Amino acid sequence: MTIRAVLTLLFWWCFLPICNPAHAKPPTVGVIYPEVREPYRTVFEEIARGMEQELGSAVIHYQLSESQITNPAVLQEQLRADSIDVAVTLGRAGVYVAKSLDPALPIVIGATVIHPNEVPSNATAISLTPAPEAMFAYLKQLVPEIKKITVIYDPRQSAWEVDHAVQAAKILGLQLNAQATGNLKDSSDLYRQLLDTAQDSTEALWLPRENAAMDEQSLLPEILKEAWEKNFVVFSSNLEHVRKGVLFSLFPDNFGMGRSLANLALRKMRGEQTGSTVQLLKDLQVAVNLRTADHLGLRISNQTRREFALVFPTP
Repeated sequence: MTIRAVLTLLFWWCFLPICNPAHAKPPTVGVIYPEVREPYRTVFEEIARGMEQELGSAVIHYQLSESQITNPAVLQEQLRADSIDVAVTLGRAGVYVAKSLDPALPIVIGATVIHPNEVPSNATAISLTPAPEAMFAYLKQLVPEIKKITVIYDPRQSAWEVDHAVQAAKILGLQLNAQATGNLKDSSDLYRQLLDTAQDSTEALWLPRENAAMDEQSLLPEILKEAWEKNFVVFSSNLEHVRKGVLFSLFPDNFGMGRSLANLALRKMRGEQTGSTVQLLKDLQVAVNLRTADHLGLRISNQTRREFALVFPTP
């Protein structure tokens, strides 16, 4: 080998790692959330751990007092001083903070229910609202004969979620009967009409997470009583409803959500297209009411049972 060839190899051996993207400095990510008590603090910390696994590096934590949330100027200076490349804000307070930060800073919002019209122009978000396609796919897994799903909703609150659900149902070969209502009286009439005409196990009722069309105190117990008597499947995007008797719900996998938020943050920082302003949550765990499942006569395999993160009634 000539001296020139040796020098060329030495050059590339010394300097190629600097130019190689694999050796580039990882982005500096800040995770911003309010000072809260347990168990909420653990939730935020679990999300941050998921972010760190996805990033392969530590994130910088900014825990904000109430006064810092309402006056984020100091936070903005801290983010600049720490050379934050992209920020992830968590919780409802994080939405407020995101709107007050430098518009040039890429932001991802998570760990809260959020609508597209709440997201600032420099941000994108993953809502806590479970993705309908995940809900429907799990429904088919538990009750394969289901063909039709009915949802009664307030369009001022849930129209964007239901629009997404219509497409998800089509992909899974399901019919979605979406009935909009503007007040509790009309919604009560729609629910009672549905329960009066329900005849077989090919139709199910879906209760969205945000449900202004539902009277939780009086109407929900009536719906669950009628469903029990008629062996009618009711499932919900609200975890609390499983304890009360609906068949199942999906709820956040905090660690997995952290990984998704980190991935979205990287894409946001790089200027990549991230799809819709708000993504619905796909990092989910399963909660099932086994008493309801047994009453419906569902045959649940041992493999499926191992997937349950929560079961009700509690042993």
